[in-house]
Amino acid sequence: HLGAFNSLGAFQKGYVVAVFLAIWTIAEYIFAVGLENDTARFLGLAFAAVVKAWLIIQYFMHIYRLWREEAH
Repeated sequence: HLGAFNSLGAFQKGYVVAVFLAIWTIAEYIFAVGLENDTARFLGLAFAAVVKAWLIIQYFMHIYRLWREEAH
């Protein structure tokens, strides 16, 4: 449920996302060394890369701000 996540402050969200990225990276490594099928490995790692890139862009680079009006 993202309601609890959305109620966190900016720094807390950053910590949660950073921890998720670390856990996801460990899982990605285990997946990469444990899978024999090259196609499945590539697809899994590509999916993981897209998810991680989206999280970084969304929560650390604040890409959504590009389409908002600036408050003065």
